[in-house]
Amino acid sequence: MKVPFTSLVIASPLDAALLAAVAVLPLLLAIWLLTFGRTWTEARRSREAHIRLAIASDLGLSPREVVSVSTEALFKLREEAAFDELTGVLRRAAGISALDREIARARRQKSPLSIAFLDVDGLKQANDARGHKAGDELLRGLANTLKTDLRGQDLVLRYGGDEFVCVLPDTVADAARAKLSWIQAEAEKAGIAFSAGVAQLERADDVVSLLGRADQEMYAVKARRGVVRDLRLGVVGGGGRRQAQG
Repeated sequence: MKVPFTSLVIASPLDAALLAAVAVLPLLLAIWLLTFGRTWTEARRSREAHIRLAIASDLGLSPREVVSVSTEALFKLREEAAFDELTGVLRRAAGISALDREIARARRQKSPLSIAFLDVDGLKQANDARGHKAGDELLRGLANTLKTDLRGQDLVLRYGGDEFVCVLPDTVADAARAKLSWIQAEAEKAGIAFSAGVAQLERADDVVSLLGRADQEMYAVKARRGVVRDLRLGVVGGGGRRQAQG
């Protein structure tokens, strides 16, 4: 049997079956492409929905508040919310979240992790003597020095008014202290002084205890230098002793 309009000849039922299979291949391919396209589109929508909800959670927004906001705009909002306007480093909340991730990574990879707790020396005096613009310049100057002199993988966050935290992955405490000492010397050339305390991640540490040990060492350093100052508690001291302001 000859197939009309072709030179094909069907000589057996097997030939007919093969011809039928070839004939439906384009249809099957079209159905597969349509199904794959729909599945891929649904997966993309689901993934984007999860991303949008995660960003909304980071920004403290409810789902109804982000319905009319594009994903790109949400990313931009999160980026703006993550960084301190004055200094350009991470804000406290975003920085603590990043530190949490670095702690988990260090434990997973069994690698060292150190943090440094920094406090700008003389900020209050600068504000009182030359105005808050002078104090802002000190903060920006220190932030820029840290961002310039630390490695690309290191993190800097503004913890409080005059306090910064540096996160140094794959770094032991002694190496972190040496690096901070070098940065202090560089900062002093620009008229910026700061005190620093370092802590290395230990088995029993969480974010709070790790920050607490670095903060404690920083104040011990200040005490030895006789310049202990805690604006949060409203106390000052000298020679390692603290006393209430009169």
